[in-house]
Amino acid sequence: MKQEQIEIYSELVDNAVVRMPQRNTLGSVMQGDTLFLLHADLMDILESHKHEPHSELFYRIYMLAKSLEERLNHYIAVCKEHDVRLSFSIEFSVEDYESLMD
Repeated sequence: MKQEQIEIYSELVDNAVVRMPQRNTLGSVMQGDTLFLLHADLMDILESHKHEPHSELFYRIYMLAKSLEERLNHYIAVCKEHDVRLSFSIEFSVEDYESLMD
């Protein structure tokens, strides 16, 4: 872990706006548990559309869930790397739906 100063434009919980050093674009900061809950909600939506696996809507939901899950997995890996205890674990994964994408 390294420590640097960042510019904080908003400290709103789950919606902080910051600028990282060497970056021009502002970033949005979300708590990990909120990221987990968004992923869980998206997985529920994916599950409810699994009977239409060849539809454009299913594909878009799947791709969004996959992207969010990659971000969540990165968050989990970083926490584990730094011995940060998590209060959640992924129970349902987009991997469970990969066979429907064929």
